Amino acid sequence: MSLNSVKSDQKVERPPKRVTAGLGGGVALEWYDWNIYGLMAAFLGPHFFPSDNPVTSTLSALAVFGVGFIARPLGAVLLGPLADRFSHRKVMILSVTTMCVTSFLMGILPTSETIGIAAGFILVGLRLIQGLSTGVEAGVANAVAIQLAPRGERGRYLGLVAGTFIQCGIVGSAVISYVASLAMPADALAAWGWRIPFILGGIFGIVVILLRRTLPETLTQKAEDETSELDVVTDRIGLVWASVWKVRLALLAVIFVIAGVTVATYSWNVGLPNLANTIYKEDPALVFLILVGMGVLFIIAGPIVGRMADVYGAGRVFTILRLLLVPASFVMLLYSQPGILSYALVMFVGGTVVASNMGLYNYIATSLMPKSARTTGVSLGTGIAAAVFGGTASYLLLFFRVNDLYWVFPVYISVLSIRSIVFYWLAVRRGHQYVQG
Repeated sequence: MSLNSVKSDQKVERPPKRVTAGLGGGVALEWYDWNIYGLMAAFLGPHFFPSDNPVTSTLSALAVFGVGFIARPLGAVLLGPLADRFSHRKVMILSVTTMCVTSFLMGILPTSETIGIAAGFILVGLRLIQGLSTGVEAGVANAVAIQLAPRGERGRYLGLVAGTFIQCGIVGSAVISYVASLAMPADALAAWGWRIPFILGGIFGIVVILLRRTLPETLTQKAEDETSELDVVTDRIGLVWASVWKVRLALLAVIFVIAGVTVATYSWNVGLPNLANTIYKEDPALVFLILVGMGVLFIIAGPIVGRMADVYGAGRVFTILRLLLVPASFVMLLYSQPGILSYALVMFVGGTVVASNMGLYNYIATSLMPKSARTTGVSLGTGIAAAVFGGTASYLLLFFRVNDLYWVFPVYISVLSIRSIVFYWLAVRRGHQYVQG
Protein backbone atom coordinates (compact mmCIF):
# COMPACT_ATOMS: atom_id res chain seq x y z
CA MET A 1 0.00 0.00 0.00
CA SER A 2 1.41 3.42 -0.91
CA LEU A 3 2.02 6.21 1.59
CA ASN A 4 -0.56 8.41 -0.11
CA SER A 5 -3.24 5.75 0.19
CA VAL A 6 -2.44 5.33 3.89
CA LYS A 7 -2.89 9.06 4.46
CA SER A 8 -6.11 9.00 2.50
CA ASP A 9 -7.44 6.13 4.59
CA GLN A 10 -6.54 7.93 7.81
CA LYS A 11 -8.27 11.12 6.80
CA VAL A 12 -11.61 9.47 6.16
CA GLU A 13 -11.56 7.55 9.46
CA ARG A 14 -13.06 10.34 11.52
CA PRO A 15 -14.51 9.47 14.95
CA PRO A 16 -18.30 8.91 15.00
CA LYS A 17 -20.31 11.95 16.04
CA ARG A 18 -21.58 10.10 19.12
CA VAL A 19 -18.01 9.56 20.29
CA THR A 20 -17.10 13.20 19.71
CA ALA A 21 -20.23 14.29 21.57
CA GLY A 22 -19.42 12.09 24.56
CA LEU A 23 -15.81 13.23 24.64
CA GLY A 24 -16.53 16.92 24.11
CA GLY A 25 -19.70 16.94 26.18
CA GLY A 26 -17.77 16.02 29.32
CA VAL A 27 -15.25 18.77 28.63
CA ALA A 28 -18.10 21.27 28.15
CA LEU A 29 -19.79 20.19 31.38
CA GLU A 30 -16.55 20.51 33.33
CA TRP A 31 -16.11 24.09 32.19
CA TYR A 32 -19.79 24.92 32.70
CA ASP A 33 -19.76 23.71 36.30
CA TRP A 34 -16.39 25.27 36.99
CA ASN A 35 -17.23 28.63 35.43
CA ILE A 36 -20.73 28.99 36.81
CA TYR A 37 -19.31 29.33 40.31
CA GLY A 38 -17.15 32.23 39.19
CA LEU A 39 -20.06 33.99 37.48
CA MET A 40 -22.32 33.56 40.50
CA ALA A 41 -19.64 34.57 43.02
CA ALA A 42 -20.99 38.10 43.39
CA PHE A 43 -24.44 36.70 44.27
CA LEU A 44 -23.59 33.68 46.44
CA GLY A 45 -20.73 35.36 48.32
CA PRO A 46 -22.92 37.16 50.91
CA HIS A 47 -24.77 33.91 51.72
CA PHE A 48 -21.63 31.97 52.64
CA PHE A 49 -19.20 34.75 53.60
CA PRO A 50 -21.41 37.52 55.03
CA SER A 51 -19.89 40.99 55.33
CA ASP A 52 -21.04 44.59 55.48
CA ASN A 53 -19.00 45.20 52.33
CA PRO A 54 -20.27 43.29 49.23
CA VAL A 55 -16.83 43.54 47.60
CA THR A 56 -15.32 41.70 50.57
CA SER A 57 -17.93 38.92 50.23
CA THR A 58 -17.22 38.61 46.52
CA LEU A 59 -13.47 38.46 47.10
CA SER A 60 -14.03 35.71 49.68
CA ALA A 61 -16.16 33.76 47.19
CA LEU A 62 -13.48 34.21 44.50
CA ALA A 63 -10.86 32.99 46.97
CA VAL A 64 -12.88 29.76 47.28
CA PHE A 65 -12.95 29.70 43.47
CA GLY A 66 -9.16 29.66 43.68
CA VAL A 67 -9.09 27.03 46.44
CA GLY A 68 -10.69 24.53 44.06
CA PHE A 69 -7.64 24.85 41.84
CA ILE A 70 -5.35 23.66 44.63
CA ALA A 71 -6.81 20.16 44.39
CA ARG A 72 -6.28 19.89 40.63
CA PRO A 73 -2.62 18.79 40.77
CA LEU A 74 -3.60 16.18 43.37
CA GLY A 75 -6.33 14.92 41.03
CA ALA A 76 -3.73 14.61 38.29
CA VAL A 77 -1.37 12.69 40.61
CA LEU A 78 -4.05 10.27 41.81
CA LEU A 79 -6.05 9.67 38.63
CA GLY A 80 -3.64 10.48 35.80
CA PRO A 81 -1.51 7.32 36.10
CA LEU A 82 -4.65 5.17 36.39
CA ALA A 83 -5.93 6.63 33.13
CA ASP A 84 -2.55 6.18 31.40
CA ARG A 85 -2.16 2.54 32.45
CA PHE A 86 -5.61 1.07 32.93
CA SER A 87 -8.59 2.90 31.45
CA HIS A 88 -9.19 6.26 29.81
CA ARG A 89 -12.92 5.57 29.61
CA LYS A 90 -13.51 4.68 33.27
CA VAL A 91 -11.59 7.70 34.52
CA MET A 92 -13.56 9.99 32.22
CA ILE A 93 -16.87 8.61 33.50
CA LEU A 94 -15.71 9.04 37.11
CA SER A 95 -14.61 12.61 36.43
CA VAL A 96 -17.85 13.81 34.85
CA THR A 97 -20.01 12.02 37.45
CA THR A 98 -18.18 13.71 40.30
CA MET A 99 -18.50 17.09 38.62
CA CYS A 100 -22.26 16.96 38.10
CA VAL A 101 -22.97 15.61 41.61
CA THR A 102 -20.96 18.35 43.34
CA SER A 103 -22.56 21.02 41.16
CA PHE A 104 -26.04 19.83 42.13
CA LEU A 105 -25.08 19.78 45.82
CA MET A 106 -23.89 23.40 45.59
CA GLY A 107 -27.32 24.31 44.23
CA ILE A 108 -29.12 22.93 47.27
CA LEU A 109 -26.50 23.73 49.93
CA PRO A 110 -27.85 25.55 53.05
CA THR A 111 -26.30 28.99 53.59
CA SER A 112 -24.66 30.54 56.64
CA GLU A 113 -28.05 31.99 57.57
CA THR A 114 -29.22 28.42 58.18
CA ILE A 115 -26.23 26.42 59.41
CA GLY A 116 -23.73 29.14 60.25
CA ILE A 117 -20.02 28.95 59.47
CA ALA A 118 -20.35 25.30 58.42
CA ALA A 119 -21.88 26.45 55.12
CA GLY A 120 -18.62 28.06 54.04
CA PHE A 121 -16.59 24.99 55.00
CA ILE A 122 -18.91 22.66 53.07
CA LEU A 123 -18.70 24.93 50.02
CA VAL A 124 -14.90 24.80 50.20
CA GLY A 125 -15.06 21.00 50.49
CA LEU A 126 -17.23 20.69 47.40
CA ARG A 127 -14.87 22.93 45.43
CA LEU A 128 -11.93 20.77 46.50
CA ILE A 129 -13.74 17.64 45.28
CA GLN A 130 -14.44 19.38 41.98
CA GLY A 131 -10.76 20.22 41.79
CA LEU A 132 -9.82 16.54 42.13
CA SER A 133 -12.23 15.68 39.33
CA THR A 134 -11.18 18.40 36.90
CA GLY A 135 -7.54 17.70 37.67
CA VAL A 136 -7.60 14.74 35.28
CA GLU A 137 -10.39 15.72 32.86
CA ALA A 138 -8.36 17.88 30.50
CA GLY A 139 -5.45 15.45 30.31
CA VAL A 140 -7.48 12.33 29.63
CA ALA A 141 -9.80 14.06 27.16
CA ASN A 142 -6.83 15.43 25.21
CA ALA A 143 -5.08 12.07 25.25
CA VAL A 144 -8.16 10.37 23.83
CA ALA A 145 -8.80 13.12 21.27
CA ILE A 146 -5.24 13.01 19.92
CA GLN A 147 -5.56 9.25 19.38
CA LEU A 148 -8.95 9.51 17.68
CA ALA A 149 -8.01 12.45 15.44
CA PRO A 150 -7.11 11.66 11.81
CA ARG A 151 -3.52 12.40 10.88
CA GLY A 152 -3.29 15.78 9.23
CA GLU A 153 -6.37 17.02 11.10
CA ARG A 154 -5.20 16.78 14.69
CA GLY A 155 -5.12 20.52 15.21
CA ARG A 156 -8.65 20.91 13.88
CA TYR A 157 -10.01 18.01 15.96
CA LEU A 158 -8.30 19.17 19.17
CA GLY A 159 -9.58 22.65 18.39
CA LEU A 160 -13.08 21.19 18.28
CA VAL A 161 -12.93 18.95 21.36
CA ALA A 162 -10.59 21.00 23.55
CA GLY A 163 -11.52 24.41 22.13
CA THR A 164 -15.09 24.63 20.86
CA PHE A 165 -16.57 22.29 23.46
CA ILE A 166 -14.76 24.12 26.26
CA GLN A 167 -16.27 27.35 25.02
CA CYS A 168 -19.70 25.74 24.74
CA GLY A 169 -19.47 25.05 28.46
CA ILE A 170 -18.30 28.58 29.24
CA VAL A 171 -20.91 30.16 26.95
CA GLY A 172 -23.55 27.85 28.39
CA SER A 173 -22.76 29.15 31.87
CA ALA A 174 -23.01 32.72 30.61
CA VAL A 175 -26.30 32.01 28.80
CA ILE A 176 -27.87 30.47 31.89
CA SER A 177 -26.61 33.38 33.98
CA TYR A 178 -28.05 35.86 31.49
CA VAL A 179 -31.43 34.12 31.35
CA ALA A 180 -31.57 33.94 35.13
CA SER A 181 -30.73 37.64 35.49
CA LEU A 182 -33.33 38.52 32.84
CA ALA A 183 -36.08 36.29 34.20
CA MET A 184 -36.06 37.58 37.76
CA PRO A 185 -35.43 40.80 39.67
CA ALA A 186 -31.89 41.44 40.87
CA ASP A 187 -32.88 40.90 44.50
CA ALA A 188 -34.41 37.49 43.68
CA LEU A 189 -31.24 36.47 41.81
CA ALA A 190 -29.17 37.48 44.80
CA ALA A 191 -31.52 35.76 47.27
CA TRP A 192 -32.05 32.36 45.64
CA GLY A 193 -31.85 32.55 41.84
CA TRP A 194 -28.10 31.89 41.85
CA ARG A 195 -28.91 28.27 42.80
CA ILE A 196 -30.62 27.46 39.49
CA PRO A 197 -27.46 27.32 37.30
CA PHE A 198 -25.81 24.88 39.73
CA ILE A 199 -28.83 22.56 39.80
CA LEU A 200 -29.04 22.62 35.99
CA GLY A 201 -25.37 21.65 35.82
CA GLY A 202 -26.14 18.52 37.82
CA ILE A 203 -29.07 17.65 35.57
CA PHE A 204 -27.05 18.21 32.36
CA GLY A 205 -24.48 15.78 33.71
CA ILE A 206 -26.86 12.83 33.43
CA VAL A 207 -26.90 13.15 29.62
CA VAL A 208 -23.12 13.44 29.44
CA ILE A 209 -22.62 10.37 31.66
CA LEU A 210 -24.81 8.31 29.33
CA LEU A 211 -22.84 9.54 26.29
CA ARG A 212 -19.51 8.75 27.92
CA ARG A 213 -20.58 5.21 28.71
CA THR A 214 -20.64 4.60 24.94
CA LEU A 215 -17.05 5.77 24.40
CA PRO A 216 -14.52 3.20 23.15
CA GLU A 217 -11.53 2.34 25.31
CA THR A 218 -8.64 4.04 23.50
CA LEU A 219 -5.93 2.89 25.90
CA THR A 220 -3.78 0.17 24.36
CA GLN A 221 -1.30 -0.23 27.23
CA LYS A 222 -3.54 -2.41 29.41
CA ALA A 223 -2.27 -4.80 32.03
CA GLU A 224 -2.54 -8.43 30.97
CA ASP A 225 -2.74 -9.59 34.55
CA GLU A 226 -5.38 -8.78 37.15
CA THR A 227 -4.93 -5.07 37.87
CA SER A 228 -6.29 -5.56 41.38
CA GLU A 229 -2.94 -7.04 42.43
CA LEU A 230 -0.97 -4.37 44.25
CA ASP A 231 2.41 -5.20 42.70
CA VAL A 232 1.04 -4.88 39.15
CA VAL A 233 -0.61 -1.55 39.91
CA THR A 234 2.49 -0.18 41.61
CA ASP A 235 4.78 -1.30 38.80
CA ARG A 236 2.67 0.23 36.06
CA ILE A 237 2.11 3.51 37.90
CA GLY A 238 5.84 3.66 38.56
CA LEU A 239 6.49 3.42 34.82
CA VAL A 240 4.24 6.42 34.24
CA TRP A 241 6.12 8.57 36.74
CA ALA A 242 9.44 7.45 35.29
CA SER A 243 8.26 8.68 31.89
CA VAL A 244 7.16 12.01 33.38
CA TRP A 245 10.55 12.50 35.01
CA LYS A 246 12.35 11.90 31.72
CA VAL A 247 10.38 14.70 30.07
CA ARG A 248 10.45 17.15 32.98
CA LEU A 249 11.49 20.01 30.69
CA ALA A 250 8.44 19.32 28.55
CA LEU A 251 6.29 19.29 31.71
CA LEU A 252 7.65 22.72 32.63
CA ALA A 253 6.78 23.94 29.13
CA VAL A 254 3.25 22.54 29.48
CA ILE A 255 2.81 24.41 32.76
CA PHE A 256 3.69 27.78 31.23
CA VAL A 257 1.87 27.16 27.94
CA ILE A 258 -1.29 26.62 29.99
CA ALA A 259 -0.54 29.29 32.60
CA GLY A 260 -0.46 32.16 30.11
CA VAL A 261 -3.78 31.37 28.48
CA THR A 262 -5.45 30.28 31.71
CA VAL A 263 -4.84 33.61 33.41
CA ALA A 264 -6.16 35.47 30.37
CA THR A 265 -9.20 33.21 30.06
CA TYR A 266 -10.29 33.53 33.67
CA SER A 267 -9.69 37.27 33.50
CA TRP A 268 -12.12 37.65 30.59
CA ASN A 269 -14.64 34.99 31.65
CA VAL A 270 -14.72 35.56 35.41
CA GLY A 271 -12.62 38.52 36.55
CA LEU A 272 -13.97 41.25 34.26
CA PRO A 273 -17.66 40.21 34.66
CA ASN A 274 -17.24 40.27 38.45
CA LEU A 275 -15.52 43.65 38.21
CA ALA A 276 -18.52 44.91 36.24
CA ASN A 277 -21.10 43.41 38.61
CA THR A 278 -19.45 44.18 41.94
CA ILE A 279 -17.34 47.32 41.71
CA TYR A 280 -18.87 49.16 38.75
CA LYS A 281 -22.46 48.07 39.45
CA GLU A 282 -23.34 47.45 35.79
CA ASP A 283 -26.64 45.88 34.77
CA PRO A 284 -26.06 42.10 35.34
CA ALA A 285 -28.22 41.18 32.34
CA LEU A 286 -26.08 43.30 29.98
CA VAL A 287 -22.87 42.02 31.56
CA PHE A 288 -23.86 38.40 30.93
CA LEU A 289 -25.26 39.16 27.45
CA ILE A 290 -21.94 40.64 26.36
CA LEU A 291 -20.17 37.63 27.86
CA VAL A 292 -22.38 35.35 25.76
CA GLY A 293 -21.55 37.35 22.63
CA MET A 294 -17.84 37.06 23.33
CA GLY A 295 -18.30 33.35 23.91
CA VAL A 296 -19.51 32.90 20.34
CA LEU A 297 -16.08 34.08 19.19
CA PHE A 298 -14.50 31.46 21.44
CA ILE A 299 -16.69 28.70 19.99
CA ILE A 300 -15.83 29.58 16.40
CA ALA A 301 -12.12 30.08 17.03
CA GLY A 302 -11.19 26.51 18.04
CA PRO A 303 -11.42 24.58 14.75
CA ILE A 304 -10.24 27.61 12.71
CA VAL A 305 -7.07 28.08 14.74
CA GLY A 306 -6.55 24.31 14.84
CA ARG A 307 -6.78 24.13 11.06
CA MET A 308 -4.23 26.95 10.78
CA ALA A 309 -1.89 24.88 12.94
CA ASP A 310 -2.39 21.86 10.62
CA VAL A 311 -1.53 23.94 7.56
CA TYR A 312 1.17 26.36 8.76
CA GLY A 313 2.67 24.47 11.70
CA ALA A 314 1.51 24.38 15.31
CA GLY A 315 4.65 25.97 16.77
CA ARG A 316 4.59 28.92 14.40
CA VAL A 317 0.89 29.66 14.92
CA PHE A 318 1.22 29.24 18.69
CA THR A 319 4.11 31.72 18.84
CA ILE A 320 2.27 34.39 16.85
CA LEU A 321 -0.94 34.07 18.85
CA ARG A 322 0.86 34.09 22.18
CA LEU A 323 2.80 37.25 21.22
CA LEU A 324 -0.50 38.93 20.30
CA LEU A 325 -1.73 38.19 23.81
CA VAL A 326 0.74 40.77 25.17
CA PRO A 327 -0.89 43.89 23.63
CA ALA A 328 -4.35 42.34 23.99
CA SER A 329 -3.93 42.07 27.77
CA PHE A 330 -3.44 45.85 28.05
CA VAL A 331 -6.81 46.41 26.39
CA MET A 332 -8.46 45.69 29.75
CA LEU A 333 -7.10 49.01 31.04
CA LEU A 334 -9.72 50.72 28.89
CA TYR A 335 -12.28 49.48 31.42
CA SER A 336 -11.02 51.50 34.36
CA GLN A 337 -14.33 53.07 35.30
CA PRO A 338 -18.05 52.25 34.94
CA GLY A 339 -19.38 52.11 31.39
CA ILE A 340 -21.03 49.19 29.67
CA LEU A 341 -19.69 50.22 26.25
CA SER A 342 -16.11 50.18 27.53
CA TYR A 343 -16.78 46.77 29.05
CA ALA A 344 -18.10 45.47 25.70
CA LEU A 345 -15.09 46.89 23.82
CA VAL A 346 -12.63 45.21 26.17
CA MET A 347 -14.50 41.90 26.11
CA PHE A 348 -14.68 41.67 22.31
CA VAL A 349 -11.31 43.14 21.28
CA GLY A 350 -9.17 41.44 23.91
CA GLY A 351 -11.43 38.40 23.96
CA THR A 352 -10.78 37.68 20.28
CA VAL A 353 -7.08 37.16 20.94
CA VAL A 354 -7.78 35.17 24.10
CA ALA A 355 -10.18 32.97 22.13
CA SER A 356 -7.54 32.27 19.48
CA ASN A 357 -5.06 31.18 22.14
CA MET A 358 -7.69 29.00 23.80
CA GLY A 359 -8.29 27.19 20.52
CA LEU A 360 -4.71 25.93 20.32
CA TYR A 361 -3.17 25.56 23.77
CA ASN A 362 -4.50 22.04 24.44
CA TYR A 363 -3.03 20.74 21.19
CA ILE A 364 0.33 22.36 21.98
CA ALA A 365 0.40 20.96 25.53
CA THR A 366 -0.63 17.46 24.42
CA SER A 367 2.00 17.38 21.66
CA LEU A 368 4.75 17.92 24.23
CA MET A 369 4.02 14.75 26.22
CA PRO A 370 4.80 11.14 25.17
CA LYS A 371 1.95 8.66 24.88
CA SER A 372 3.21 6.62 27.83
CA ALA A 373 2.48 9.49 30.24
CA ARG A 374 0.27 11.82 28.22
CA THR A 375 -2.74 11.96 30.54
CA THR A 376 -0.58 12.31 33.65
CA GLY A 377 1.75 14.91 32.14
CA VAL A 378 -0.96 17.12 30.65
CA SER A 379 -3.18 16.78 33.72
CA LEU A 380 -0.34 17.58 36.11
CA GLY A 381 0.80 20.53 33.99
CA THR A 382 -2.77 21.80 33.75
CA GLY A 383 -3.34 21.31 37.47
CA ILE A 384 -0.20 23.15 38.52
CA ALA A 385 -0.83 25.99 36.08
CA ALA A 386 -4.44 26.27 37.21
CA ALA A 387 -3.58 26.15 40.93
CA VAL A 388 -0.73 28.65 40.82
CA PHE A 389 -1.94 30.99 38.08
CA GLY A 390 -5.51 30.38 36.86
CA GLY A 391 -7.17 30.01 40.24
CA THR A 392 -5.83 33.34 41.46
CA ALA A 393 -6.42 35.31 38.25
CA SER A 394 -9.89 36.71 38.90
CA TYR A 395 -9.02 37.46 42.54
CA LEU A 396 -5.84 39.31 41.58
CA LEU A 397 -7.63 41.31 38.88
CA LEU A 398 -10.16 42.67 41.40
CA PHE A 399 -7.49 43.09 44.08
CA PHE A 400 -5.23 45.19 41.86
CA ARG A 401 -8.17 47.27 40.66
CA VAL A 402 -9.41 48.01 44.18
CA ASN A 403 -5.87 49.01 45.24
CA ASP A 404 -5.23 51.26 42.20
CA LEU A 405 -2.67 48.86 40.72
CA TYR A 406 -4.76 47.79 37.73
CA TRP A 407 -1.81 48.17 35.31
CA VAL A 408 0.11 45.41 37.09
CA PHE A 409 -2.27 42.72 35.89
CA PRO A 410 -1.68 43.03 32.10
CA VAL A 411 2.06 43.12 32.80
CA TYR A 412 1.61 39.85 34.68
CA ILE A 413 -0.17 38.25 31.70
CA SER A 414 2.51 39.51 29.31
CA VAL A 415 5.37 38.02 31.35
CA LEU A 416 3.63 34.64 31.48
CA SER A 417 2.96 34.73 27.73
CA ILE A 418 6.58 35.41 26.82
CA ARG A 419 7.87 32.75 29.20
CA SER A 420 5.49 30.21 27.67
CA ILE A 421 7.02 30.79 24.23
CA VAL A 422 10.56 30.42 25.57
CA PHE A 423 9.88 27.16 27.42
CA TYR A 424 7.92 25.72 24.49
CA TRP A 425 10.78 26.15 22.02
CA LEU A 426 13.35 24.91 24.55
CA ALA A 427 11.31 21.71 24.93
CA VAL A 428 10.89 21.29 21.16
CA ARG A 429 14.60 21.71 20.52
CA ARG A 430 15.32 19.05 23.17
CA GLY A 431 13.19 16.62 21.17
CA HIS A 432 10.01 16.83 23.23
CA GLN A 433 7.52 17.04 20.39
CA TYR A 434 5.63 13.75 20.22
CA VAL A 435 2.68 14.64 17.97
CA GLN A 436 3.22 16.10 14.54
CA GLY A 437 0.48 16.65 11.96
